[in-house]
Amino acid sequence: MRTKNTKKIKTLVERRKNQILDVASLIFSKEGFAKANTDEIAKRANLGKGTIYRYFKNKKELFLSVVDRGLDKLKDSILIEVEKTDDPLKKIENAIKAYLSFFEKNRNLIGILIHEQSSFQKRIAKRYFEHYYGNVKRIKRTFKSGIEQGLIKDMDMDSLISVYASMLNGLIYMWQVEERKYRLQDRVPIVLKIFFTGVIKDKKRRKDYE
Repeated sequence: MRTKNTKKIKTLVERRKNQILDVASLIFSKEGFAKANTDEIAKRANLGKGTIYRYFKNKKELFLSVVDRGLDKLKDSILIEVEKTDDPLKKIENAIKAYLSFFEKNRNLIGILIHEQSSFQKRIAKRYFEHYYGNVKRIKRTFKSGIEQGLIKDMDMDSLISVYASMLNGLIYMWQVEERKYRLQDRVPIVLKIFFTGVIKDKKRRKDYE
């Protein structure tokens, strides 16, 4: 009985925290950290202000929890899609699609990551790179497998991955700046064409993206 009640309480706590984080993400993205008000977050979440502080000790902790949850969701989304195939090129393709799809569905996180860099540069950068470098080994294994199979050109791995990440982040940034006048998913074919026609060694496979 006690175990059942403990699980029920844990589920309720997680649901309440996510309820707060959902609203906080919207408010922080719209108002920015400095102007965001915990009273407004509580009101929009249909909760008392005291409930907010029961789960998060202050506004800064709430803000950073929004960032952490977003990056964790991003990592999980990519991992699910990448594990669907053993083909190195399809893994890369699935990762690109998942990355762009995630940010298209989680627009609030883009604004938070971009606009709050000056105030939380070290903390956000640290968390982002924990996610980035936490996946680098997996990304390197994929590219290495592609090279060993003769699918991908043998080139400096770190530079290759850096260009890969920078291209996607640059596209997302411009999408945000241009006020989302198009879908990120609609840019997948051109991203694949630019990236893959430059790195694919196998001529037959390269034609699939030309």
